[in-house]
Amino acid sequence: MKIFKNKFFIVALSVAILVTVLFSALSVMGKDDIVKNAANVVATPFRYIVMKIGEAIDGFDRYFTNIEELYRENESLRDEIDSLSAALENERGAAEENERLKKYLSIIEAHPDFNLLEALVTGSSGENFVTFLTLNKGSDDGVKLGMPIVNEQGLIGSVCELGYNWCRVRVVSEASSGVGAYVKRSGEVGVLSGVVPNKDGVTCILEYLDENADIEVGDPVYTSGIGSSYPRDIYIGKVTAVETDVYLRTKTATVECAVRCEDLKYVIIVTGYEINRESE
Repeated sequence: MKIFKNKFFIVALSVAILVTVLFSALSVMGKDDIVKNAANVVATPFRYIVMKIGEAIDGFDRYFTNIEELYRENESLRDEIDSLSAALENERGAAEENERLKKYLSIIEAHPDFNLLEALVTGSSGENFVTFLTLNKGSDDGVKLGMPIVNEQGLIGSVCELGYNWCRVRVVSEASSGVGAYVKRSGEVGVLSGVVPNKDGVTCILEYLDENADIEVGDPVYTSGIGSSYPRDIYIGKVTAVETDVYLRTKTATVECAVRCEDLKYVIIVTGYEINRESE
């Protein structure tokens, strides 16, 4: 057989036979202590190895047990974090909704004669600044061309295009806009329009003022309700500069609009107001 031709096997077998014969001879000669000591000497390394293997197996078992416990704790913490995140998001949403309703209420309190319709801004356009807004309300909601658009800060613009469930708004700072406006402190009346170029999109000019018009930097400007579809006394902005043309004998005021259109999310459409109903 091939196994008996293996040199290592033959040597190992020979050593085993010699050790067995030696231990047997010592035992017959009454040398049991020597046999026991020799057996212990031989067995000690193996016992140590077996002990270490057992410790290693026990260690591995504890390690994987700890891993499973950590995994379960991690899953529990993840669920708790998800729950807290959802609660925080709901609270944030409720706070935003509450703030939005407060702003809506402030408009109602300031203009109790207005009929209001809230709309969501779904898009905006303009090259260097916002000149047009798109809203999610249209003719099906009772919206009509020319209706004013406001928020709690003041005037935004008016409806210039209309669809079944959408409308487009020209903001007041757009160059082709025109709004009858007046200075509340002095009663001076003019026409407000956008300017080009317009770097920040919130600057307008108040024109057709007499050269002796009583208007100063810091004066608040409101809609006059004259010559446009805007009702009276919607806040537009404040005067930041006044210039006099000595040749035309007129004054022109630069007005910084109160509303910036870049980050608008909700706006209010004024669908009707007392003056309209009285004139019908």
